[in-house]
Amino acid sequence: MSVRVIACAVALGAMVGPVPAAQSPTADEIVARSLAAKGGVERLRAVTSVKMIGRFKGRAGERPVTSWAKRPNLRRRETVNDGQIFVVGFDGKTVWHINPLMSPRPQEITGPQADMTRQDADDFDTVLLDYKAKGRTVELVGTEAVQGITMHRLRVTSKNGTIQEIYINAETMLEAKIVVQMEQGGRKGIVTSEFSNYKPIDGVTVPLHIRQTFNGQVMAEVTYDQVQFDVVMADTLFTMPKQP
Repeated sequence: MSVRVIACAVALGAMVGPVPAAQSPTADEIVARSLAAKGGVERLRAVTSVKMIGRFKGRAGERPVTSWAKRPNLRRRETVNDGQIFVVGFDGKTVWHINPLMSPRPQEITGPQADMTRQDADDFDTVLLDYKAKGRTVELVGTEAVQGITMHRLRVTSKNGTIQEIYINAETMLEAKIVVQMEQGGRKGIVTSEFSNYKPIDGVTVPLHIRQTFNGQVMAEVTYDQVQFDVVMADTLFTMPKQP
């Protein structure tokens, strides 16, 4: 499940010598074991929605955050700052926001920020689930020791050529980090999402802490206190409110 939220960029540490190839499983075996560790293919496919409540920490400080996601690609996120509610939503076509510092009225978002939101929402699930059916390729780059932890490094290439490198903890078979090259705010660089504090919730194992960096600089951290799956959500929750 693409509890790809906010969704990333520095290696966690020096890489030591590779594990002998004979000890490494195939890419498909790693994918299968990772999906099983996250709850299993059938449970992941069955998830219809997810609501997450936590704390967002960025350059402007820490604030409460609540996000909603619903199949196939609906998104909404609310943050609260000094009593004011900031909203970003996506109804499958239009990306919009409410920024009280600019206007109390909802505004459509266009350009690179909207493109990034659409790309993130394009797949509700983890990129490894049903990856062949979705036109992706997965290859095993290697099995390496990263800061003393053995990691399987997978390279995932999407239909449009976007490449993500996923580091999977060889012991837990859960994603430790995802690295992707992208452009943010007119700057090209490496974005890394690091995942930790995994907990099983309603049959799905999810990370309750996500840390994101851009070219090595910490951009945001999110710590979730509550995660709910299969919550009933009206589509109108994700639709830009009509102008008065």
